[in-house]
Amino acid sequence: MNSFRLARQLLRRDWRSGELATLVFALLIAVTAVTGIALVTDRLTQGMVRESAELIGGDLVIRSSREPDPAWLAMGERLGLATARVHTFDSVIFRGDHMLLGAIKAVSDAYPLIGQLRTSDHPLAAPVARAGGPEPGTAWVDPRVLERLDATIGDEIHFGDTVLTLAQILHYEPDQGNSLFQLSPRVLVHEADLQAAGVIAPGSRIRYRYLFQGANSDRLASELEPLLTTGHTVQQPTDGESRATEALVRAIQYIKFSTLMAIVLAAIAIALAARRYSERHYDVSAMLRCLGAPQRAVIKVYVYQLMLVTTATVVLGLALGWLAHLAIVRIISPLLPVALPAAGPLPLASGAGTALLLVGGFALPPLLRLAECSPLRVFRRDLEPTSLSGWTVYGLAGGSQLLLLWLLFGDVGRILLILLATACILFAVGCLIYLGLRRLRRGQLARAGLLGRGIRNLATHAATSTSQVMAFGVTLMILLLIAQLRTGLLEEWRLQLPENAPNHFAFNIFPEDVEAFTALVTAHGRLEPLYPVVLGRLTAINGESPATRQEEGRNQEWNLTWSSQLADDNELVAGVWPPTGDGVSVATEFAERLGVGIGDTLSFDSGGNQFTATITSLRTVVWETLSPNFFLIFSAEQLAQLPATYLTSFYLDPAQRDVLRELVRQFPATTLIEMDALLARFEQVLEQVSLAVELLMLFVLLGGFLVLFATLQSTGDERRHEGALMRALGASRAWLRRAYLLEFGAIGLLAGVLAVTGAEIASAVIQNQVFYMSYRPQPLLWLLVPVGTALLVGTSGYLASRRILAVSPVKILNE
Repeated sequence: MNSFRLARQLLRRDWRSGELATLVFALLIAVTAVTGIALVTDRLTQGMVRESAELIGGDLVIRSSREPDPAWLAMGERLGLATARVHTFDSVIFRGDHMLLGAIKAVSDAYPLIGQLRTSDHPLAAPVARAGGPEPGTAWVDPRVLERLDATIGDEIHFGDTVLTLAQILHYEPDQGNSLFQLSPRVLVHEADLQAAGVIAPGSRIRYRYLFQGANSDRLASELEPLLTTGHTVQQPTDGESRATEALVRAIQYIKFSTLMAIVLAAIAIALAARRYSERHYDVSAMLRCLGAPQRAVIKVYVYQLMLVTTATVVLGLALGWLAHLAIVRIISPLLPVALPAAGPLPLASGAGTALLLVGGFALPPLLRLAECSPLRVFRRDLEPTSLSGWTVYGLAGGSQLLLLWLLFGDVGRILLILLATACILFAVGCLIYLGLRRLRRGQLARAGLLGRGIRNLATHAATSTSQVMAFGVTLMILLLIAQLRTGLLEEWRLQLPENAPNHFAFNIFPEDVEAFTALVTAHGRLEPLYPVVLGRLTAINGESPATRQEEGRNQEWNLTWSSQLADDNELVAGVWPPTGDGVSVATEFAERLGVGIGDTLSFDSGGNQFTATITSLRTVVWETLSPNFFLIFSAEQLAQLPATYLTSFYLDPAQRDVLRELVRQFPATTLIEMDALLARFEQVLEQVSLAVELLMLFVLLGGFLVLFATLQSTGDERRHEGALMRALGASRAWLRRAYLLEFGAIGLLAGVLAVTGAEIASAVIQNQVFYMSYRPQPLLWLLVPVGTALLVGTSGYLASRRILAVSPVKILNE
């Protein structure tokens, strides 16, 4: 017997009869979802790494408060890396009677290594991309420098002992990073001008950066690691994300989790469809056995069928996934900070691998039973093949899901624990439902009229009813969970960017200017609290050098402040507030970085003043609100005697440019940072990412509806025969339709209660453990979901029954 030829013939017949439609569509949804999302995620991840490299200036950056060893540059050049040097420091710039404390950035010829500078020669001209930096003897400045010095392009400024010509207006630097305090008025010069200016001397506060770019940056990082000493740190693009891309990172987590849920729904639908397909082919298998086909040949026929279906579905699913990813990328790419690179082959392999795992784990086990069909079934229709070992069925399904988890998340530990806990809870609930239905069968209510018939039917088929409740309940639970996570993400993003969020930062406000500054800003905008700021360097932790504790920010100066009021975006998680005496309150993330807690001591040096503080409280801080926040908050007794300036943020309508000019005129030493551009970019990224999240819900909804259809279809044959028998005994179609309505309504009600319970518990755990968001209960769901599910499932069962009852009882009973 030619098994492959027979498989093709049976496949054509089954396809025309619609036997394989549910299985194919479920598999198609899974492949399309995984392929599309994997392609988008791959390109976004590559894009974010490229953006992060541009933000820090290269594939590897050495940051230092002391001049790094020039031999490190030679090491990079030996490995074929492009190199550049950057020096940054603060210095006073003069033009006539005007003066300005600016941030000087001196660069070498090769700067920038990644990205391009954008400049113009007139304030109203469009910026032009430039591959290199300024020539010696010239300076490129941001527009605020011109405004504060009352200068124009072509004027000369005094920088130390030299004179520079203002040559370009600087609009963008690829390595400006995402720190707010790197956005002070910037002056870009060539490093050759530093020696002539004479502004650098022993003891000068200057920050050095060596930039490297190329394929061997990881190798250079490993070679440099043993050579680095105190004061030198290595940074790579994967070490951290910018604030603007944090929402994108969290969205990718959501997308991956939603994809997993879509796959779970598809797996349920595939298992149900494959089971029904195998049940409807018992007779065909028995006939093949009667004609002399051995078990191995029967298995080959159905395996070949599965291979043909899977191959065709994978090809179509990969094509649809590619188109879906192009649609999503087209929506989000115009507002992303970088152009997305082309995707690699791995996402396509993930889509194909998903199909193979789903087929092997959920479709293959029911089909393997067909080989066990006895030839006697030709004469005795009640004979069914023996069931496969539970270890075989659950082993294939569990193994395939584990591999899918690994493909999607890499590290599956936390997600696996959550899924296993959920599966155990659902199994326990399913057992309780089954036992409850069995017990209900013996109750008095089961004997009362139409309602009693519906309950009796549920109880008589307790196993089938339980499987339907679990299928509907799990499907709806997944839909609710994904919807709740989506709502939580969107609310979290809106909280990060509240209405009228501060769009300006002001620091270096002198104490004598605080009252006048406050009066001017509050008259035209909304001012956040002013905080005194003292710069201090961490010198010891519990008496030990920070270097011995492997502290990342050793020798770095930190902004220290004091306050007795806890800010609205701060939450006390341990200890007492406010700090008193020698106490200090520490942000939790800073405490984790240092490895310290309540009772530990931190020693600081501020301008030669040494002091030690004891940690008395820990706080969580919402940094995205753009209000002033600090890692370290002391008591006034600790810092009030030290010289301090003030820092704040405020909201000002973008149309009130004259107020900014007045602030610059009245307070020339104060540095103002305009955040409008950063806020606009952040808002655009959130808007587009939110849209991508909305689009992903389509895959999950399709999977949910497919499970609903497969569940109704899986019991269709049984209900056709049961309905035909009832009608033969005198039951009317209308009575049976009402009975089906009540029966499916009860199933929907139970499924709704199960779904909302599971979704609330799972949402609380996942939001807290995976997305690190606060959970908000949804009490209204307890009323709406069970009622809505009862109506939806009851109506679906009622509509399905109309088609079932339309067939003549004689025809069905004669089959």
